[in-house]
Amino acid sequence: MVDKETTEFSRGSFKEKILRQLEENAAKQAETKFPDPEDFERPSRSDSEEPERKIEPRKVDLEPFKLPVFDFPAADENEEEPFVENENLSEEGDSLRQNLDGVVSEEIQNQNISPQFSRSESKVQDEKIEQEQFSEKKESEKIVKHQPSRRTNSPSKKTSSSKKNKNKNKNKKKKKVTAGKIIAVIVVLLVLVVGGTGWYGYNFVKSGIQPLDSKNSTAKSINIPAGSSSKQIGEILQRQSIIKNGMVFQYYTKFKNYSEFKSGYYNLAPNMSLSTIASKLEEGGTEKPVAPTLGKILVPEGYTLTQIAKAVTVNSGSNEKNAKTPFSEADFMKTVQDPTFIAKMVKAYPKLFASLPTKDSGIKYQLEGYLFPATYDYTKSSTVESVIENMIQAANTQLTPYYDTIAQKNLTVNEVLSLAALVEKEANNDDDRRNVAGTFYNRMNAGMTLGSNLSILYAEGKLGEKTSLSEDANIDTNLDSPYNLYTNTGFGPGPVDSPSLSSIKAVLNPAQNDYFYFVADVTTGKVYFAKTLDEQNANVQKYVNDKISS
Repeated sequence: MVDKETTEFSRGSFKEKILRQLEENAAKQAETKFPDPEDFERPSRSDSEEPERKIEPRKVDLEPFKLPVFDFPAADENEEEPFVENENLSEEGDSLRQNLDGVVSEEIQNQNISPQFSRSESKVQDEKIEQEQFSEKKESEKIVKHQPSRRTNSPSKKTSSSKKNKNKNKNKKKKKVTAGKIIAVIVVLLVLVVGGTGWYGYNFVKSGIQPLDSKNSTAKSINIPAGSSSKQIGEILQRQSIIKNGMVFQYYTKFKNYSEFKSGYYNLAPNMSLSTIASKLEEGGTEKPVAPTLGKILVPEGYTLTQIAKAVTVNSGSNEKNAKTPFSEADFMKTVQDPTFIAKMVKAYPKLFASLPTKDSGIKYQLEGYLFPATYDYTKSSTVESVIENMIQAANTQLTPYYDTIAQKNLTVNEVLSLAALVEKEANNDDDRRNVAGTFYNRMNAGMTLGSNLSILYAEGKLGEKTSLSEDANIDTNLDSPYNLYTNTGFGPGPVDSPSLSSIKAVLNPAQNDYFYFVADVTTGKVYFAKTLDEQNANVQKYVNDKISS
């Protein structure tokens, strides 16, 4: 049950709230101004046009009234009297207060139902009325403004504007396509320029690295001053027609780390590569000009005089196949057997030829083995005699450090060269050479012959020639020749070929072993040593006879 004081208090508060809402709504309605109906009239039209639908504005007649004053009974003795405004009320105000009292009493009885009237609703309703009137006016204006023209001959503004927009769009598209084509052309041109530059640069460098003229082996004497840079050297070589481009030479030598170039005179040819020229510049030149070389002669180790005679006719320094020198085989053989020339050499190199065998000693060629195997340059002024002398001079230079050692061992240069010539053909590496030389010394110290097949082949004129395995194995050990070392003791009459410095060293410093025999595998060249004859026969059967028969 609700307390009386609480009921009375709630009733008074609610009345005051309703009163304030009514006062505010009444004041707003009094101040509301509606637009003049003439503002909503449509503009006049010609008689020929269809009559327009007129929208009449709604008129709201409000009678002025004064706000009523509600006199609510006091809820408490101490409660203040309500504020009274506008004591002179009309009869309508009295009746309105009575109606309001009835409504309020009914609402209090139904406490769960809230009042449905508010100031916000009144305000919203007023705004809706104004919006409806304003929207009707706008619609009427739109009908007049946007009514299509009845003339069919001229195009509408909308159509012309749409065409203009289409034309503008087409122009924009054309401009975009044109710009895209221009960009594509520029990109293609840039790619072509970059690619062409790279291709040209690659070919330029590649061409500059190649020899200026691969067929021209004519050398020139080029002077490189002291302190010259790689750039300056390149300019000199280009100016002298030795290389194609000095700038390429500069960057090539830097890329390949060629740096220690020396001053001096160099004999350089247009057929030389940049690497060959750079290597020569690092080796160093001569203080004075030297006659340029026309070519080279290669004398391999173990060559006989007859083989060397053929070698001097070949220009090994040329890139051309079968390039020839100005020398002939016949002139070479004639010169090496000329007594006057030999005497001249003996006088020029006394230590080298101190033990040279005489012509009537049974030797084949006096100078056999005395021409050192190496590569030799020849010039325009070179002759056969000068070429041969260069080879003899090289042999003397190589043996000069060992002349005292040879004398201390009670050996002669001829004996050393004779034994070294056999070692050169019997072994393929330094260890085998020293063991073969040691075995030869063991046999001679034991009073045995050297028993070498090579000397017999030389006597027969087959050494250095292409022979079969059967011919090499089935030699005539009874051949009547001072070179038959199966029947003759000692070193033999003289060398059978031109030995290398390694073989000479092996003879001067042989291995200390107990071997008396050795045989080489006819297929691999590997040397097998034996201490007894039985071991030797077994090795011969295994590494020679069996392989020949198979």
